[in-house]
Amino acid sequence: MIRSVLVIGSGTMGHGIAEVSAIAGYNVYLSDISKDILDNAMQKIKWSLEKLYEKGNLKESVENVLGRIKTIIGLPNELREIDISIEAIPEKLDLKRQLFSKLEELLPNSAILATNTSSLPITEIAMAVKKQERVIGTHFFNPPVLMQLVEIIRGSKTSDETVKQTYEFIKSLGKRPIIVNKDVPGFVVNRILLRIITTACMLIENGVCDYTTVDAVARYKLGFPMGVFELVDYTGVDVNYYVSSAMIERGFKAYPCRTLEEMTKKGYLGVKTGKGFYTYPSNKYIKPNLPPQLAEKLNPLYIIAPAIIEANWMVKNGIASREDIDLGVRLGLSFPKGIFDYEREYGRENVVKALEELKKISNMEEYLSE
Repeated sequence: MIRSVLVIGSGTMGHGIAEVSAIAGYNVYLSDISKDILDNAMQKIKWSLEKLYEKGNLKESVENVLGRIKTIIGLPNELREIDISIEAIPEKLDLKRQLFSKLEELLPNSAILATNTSSLPITEIAMAVKKQERVIGTHFFNPPVLMQLVEIIRGSKTSDETVKQTYEFIKSLGKRPIIVNKDVPGFVVNRILLRIITTACMLIENGVCDYTTVDAVARYKLGFPMGVFELVDYTGVDVNYYVSSAMIERGFKAYPCRTLEEMTKKGYLGVKTGKGFYTYPSNKYIKPNLPPQLAEKLNPLYIIAPAIIEANWMVKNGIASREDIDLGVRLGLSFPKGIFDYEREYGRENVVKALEELKKISNMEEYLSE
């Protein structure tokens, strides 16, 4: 039974995970490399808790919740009571491996060792420890306090007991876990998203349409909360370039987007630099104005069909269930419906026809096959 939680790394994800764990009643140790960093994290947690309290979304006082979080510099030897550790440090494999090796020394043998990685293989992180069956992925979405979805990812040696305990823990936080049974690049949600983004890149680079048409179709025909390239700007052109490149290197068969690479080199990184596909005065997000008639210029299946085939591939290969994939895109990407709902709506025959057309445009047979 899990009672005490250790969160390593107090950045946006780390302090958010610490906050939701404390709200759920767990005793939390929040670790980072300096007092200043931890003080800043605690200020952000306090601010967030006060907002939740004002809105009536916190069942007890802010002080009570804060009282369950203890900050620690580094990893002292006083951590023998920890039941689960959740690592939320930068996405560098060597750094994570060093940390996991240290955690194995310090924590009880029964403690679960979880990583919040969004892009690195769980199996490769687990190689740093002797008991790899206790290592698991817990991919929270940003911001953890508001986002309901958590992907639980099995490494190649993760035990059923570790999965079961982690699943129950995530549910106890008030979150909706989905199980990713195989440690594939991008897990479930990012795999679907990057399939859509790389296909959209292929369309604009092959002169089928421009980026505003893609975004109009995404918004008005598919009901996405943001256009594809609008989302790339929002999350960071460079982030999407590095994540897609890393996934392709690890075996994800997708169109390599030269546009993202060129924009990254030029420093056109989206909202944070004031210019990406769209411009953002004062480096602040403004919803692009897209005329609805633009959406008539492109078959929506050109955007969603590759995601449908990707989802079917995941089910066929035992990576995730249809239900979990649909839940993942609805909660993780705020799609109005699941991927398989789109398939039913458009019809399998039309999906296959669109894929055949995309194969001819891209001259890439393999990445559009189930």
